[in-house]
Amino acid sequence: MSLTSVTSLDASAEQAKVALPPELAAKLAEPAVTEALTSLLSHADLVAVLVEGLDGLIGRSDEIGATLMEGFADLRATVESNESLAGAKSFDFAAITGSVNDFIAVLPQVKELLTPGTLAQLGMLARGLSAGSEQYPKDPVPIGGLLSLMKLIKDPQINAAISYAATVLRAVGRELESK
Repeated sequence: MSLTSVTSLDASAEQAKVALPPELAAKLAEPAVTEALTSLLSHADLVAVLVEGLDGLIGRSDEIGATLMEGFADLRATVESNESLAGAKSFDFAAITGSVNDFIAVLPQVKELLTPGTLAQLGMLARGLSAGSEQYPKDPVPIGGLLSLMKLIKDPQINAAISYAATVLRAVGRELESK
């Protein structure tokens, strides 16, 4: 940039000056204020995203509030309908908060353990446990002694469950040996 262009810039700046109240001019002359304004202007795109996000949050505040109120109403109904909590007049919110914090702290390890394959296996076990628990009162598998227990091994479903359990137990044993 040449000396004449700098001079013309200074002249343009002089023409563009706007009369500021003295208090505002003094405040803008402070280095900390100037630095803050420069930082704000250099991050104008982020400020725009923040303002847009806040606008969306405020715009949906009625919906968010209604959802929270529904959640609290559901919680109240659950507590009121639970016989073991019927006599409870108050809750130890500090203990509840501590439990929630402990739960949140454990989540990364839980996420690591609960892979889709593990979840599928746990689901299978839960469905089998549920079905067996429902069937047991109506039609339990009779076991009269060691001989009848040995005959059950010939049942393909029981044989498959025993084989599955033995395979899992072997894998758990390997894990225990590796520690």
